[in-house]
Amino acid sequence: MANPDNEAIQKAVEAQKKLLVASEKRIENAKRERQRGGGRNVEVAEANLSGPKTFARVSRPTLGLGFVRPERILATAPEGQRLGILTHPVWLVSHSDAMDNHAIHRGIWIRERLLGGGIPDVPITVDAQLPVEPENTLRERMRVTKQTYCWTCHEKMDPLGLPFEMYNHAGIFRTLELDKPIDTTGAIIESGDPTLDGPVANALELIQNLAHSERVEQVFVRHAFRFWMGRNETLNDAPVLQAAHRAYRDNGGSMKALITSLLTSDAFLYRKVDEKTKTKTTAHAQP
Repeated sequence: MANPDNEAIQKAVEAQKKLLVASEKRIENAKRERQRGGGRNVEVAEANLSGPKTFARVSRPTLGLGFVRPERILATAPEGQRLGILTHPVWLVSHSDAMDNHAIHRGIWIRERLLGGGIPDVPITVDAQLPVEPENTLRERMRVTKQTYCWTCHEKMDPLGLPFEMYNHAGIFRTLELDKPIDTTGAIIESGDPTLDGPVANALELIQNLAHSERVEQVFVRHAFRFWMGRNETLNDAPVLQAAHRAYRDNGGSMKALITSLLTSDAFLYRKVDEKTKTKTTAHAQP
């Protein structure tokens, strides 16, 4: 006659074995997901790097680490997918969230760093959060920013950031989001340059328009001045900024010429230290 206690113990052991097998399967699946760079929240496809090969020579300091060869062949991205630093994965990732794009951050950067505009801080009365709707794309969820109270500011940044929806949060080119075609349209408004303002079809057209704008060049020179001088510009710095812009423009957009102009200017060379604050200030020549 079977012992009921033994049967209960046997069933409990079998149940534990099944749980153990299921756990091992989950662990193994998780390992495979990590190895291929994906997971429950992130699906990353391998980039298709096609096109002509580009020869690259690696510098000596990098070689000293022993993990690269002196000479490498780098593949270029397919034509029509990348154009300059604003389509570089590093820039795209740094202006994204951990698991999603952030068109607002991308738009703010372009407005402030390339167009010389400013965006006020978010009012304390506003809950600056997009709705959690996994079934909708980012552009669809950003409908809340078009409310009258919000659109006054978002009008100056959202249309600049949304064209970059052609790249995901990891900087990978895409044509679909949630199995829906990507809408990459946007616009430049109130840039201070009437010839620059207008609609754009995608990020590449936006970048091309910015690249041909003299205003964008001047704003770029201004930010370079602030970085190398360690301070904001003043009215007395106008000749220095103009000379730096001429050097940049006359040398075909040479960053080297721009930096040389700034670092050989009186604003950089003739600075004095305020003994009270220990800060450097520019000693302007008196007329």
